[in-house]
Amino acid sequence: MNKWSIAGGTVLTPEKTIKNGSVTISNGRISKVTNGSGDAGASVSIDAGKGVVVPGLINAHDHLLGTYHPKIGHGPYINWLPWDNDLKSSPLYAERCQIENRDLYLLGAYRNLVSGVTLVSDLMPHFVGDQFYDLLPMKAIKEFSLAHSITSFALAWGDGVTVEYEKAVKEDIPFVTHIGEGWDEETKQDIKVIDRLGGLGSHSVFVHCLSFSDADLDLVKKRGASCVWCGDSNMFMYNKTMDARAFLDKGINLCIGTDSSATGGENILYEMKFDQMVYERMYGEKLSDEQILKMVTVNPAKAFRQKKMGRIEEGCIADLCVFRDRGKSPANSVVHGHLRDVLLVVIDGMPVYGDAAYEDMFDALGVTYSRVVLDGADRIIIGDPEGLLRRISRAVGFKKEFPFLPIDFEI
Repeated sequence: MNKWSIAGGTVLTPEKTIKNGSVTISNGRISKVTNGSGDAGASVSIDAGKGVVVPGLINAHDHLLGTYHPKIGHGPYINWLPWDNDLKSSPLYAERCQIENRDLYLLGAYRNLVSGVTLVSDLMPHFVGDQFYDLLPMKAIKEFSLAHSITSFALAWGDGVTVEYEKAVKEDIPFVTHIGEGWDEETKQDIKVIDRLGGLGSHSVFVHCLSFSDADLDLVKKRGASCVWCGDSNMFMYNKTMDARAFLDKGINLCIGTDSSATGGENILYEMKFDQMVYERMYGEKLSDEQILKMVTVNPAKAFRQKKMGRIEEGCIADLCVFRDRGKSPANSVVHGHLRDVLLVVIDGMPVYGDAAYEDMFDALGVTYSRVVLDGADRIIIGDPEGLLRRISRAVGFKKEFPFLPIDFEI
């Protein structure tokens, strides 16, 4: 594979800032990070246009099969089960069921990709998701163990907490589950139950965590588990969210996820801004852009045991994004960016989405792509999202449009 470089922008690793930085990519990895112009040995060098170069964003919680619009629900709920009943009885759910699962997975993947996400945690049983992951235009975590949730009314995903966590430790993969998602008395006992079952440890990735007590947080920290905050989805379903400041004060590894678009925000860009806004309303203080950025890069990389992701360092996998410089801090350009500000996305060392100005670079690297108009801007992207939107529209019988994938198309 050709060696190529991205130069001229501000590189946010994210722990340090390199002005006028250069990132050289070779064989799918980052081979050099330095100041100055691009690598003289690179076959292709592109100008980042004074943009901000960051690690590819990681969405720590989604359900790609549940990708649709608008949201479904009539909360607030006491736990997830009455919402699921509302979901399954909704005309919108019946509409969604007309669409092939493959296309719902692709829709969810494109929703993530155009917002700068290069890796997503898709919490679904393996017999559902595994058949689609290699078809997606971006990456999903393939190796994980799971439980749907901890209560007696949990869906029957996986082989039980004890077996699934033992598998996680043996294979050094994450064990992922919804937990503490609600306010009923049984759900409030989730940490005690999962601890008794042997599912609380450094391989655990806990999603939602709404009803955790202070003692629960201490135990989570002691055992080294990671947690995922899905603020918009929580507020939609429960009109409450986790006590995020308590998690951070305890030093718990906290990540951000969108949840599916059936309950969550439009994309990870929206979610970062929403969570920051909710935090300020809850506590009267701002959660910094730099902290938010870590919650979608280094923190989820640690949680999901992706040791070569989430950073811009030599030897790391070359998953990168270039954001338009908004004129404030580099982290602000990401956290407060919009779809139009995502200028380039690179996965495994190859460009997969970007501004039409980078077309020559796509050509030079031999990338096959489509041209689209997204959010009013000319873009190039791998795969055929226009064809996807046409298939979905034919399946439901009318032109179905999605705010998280605002591509111009005709049916």
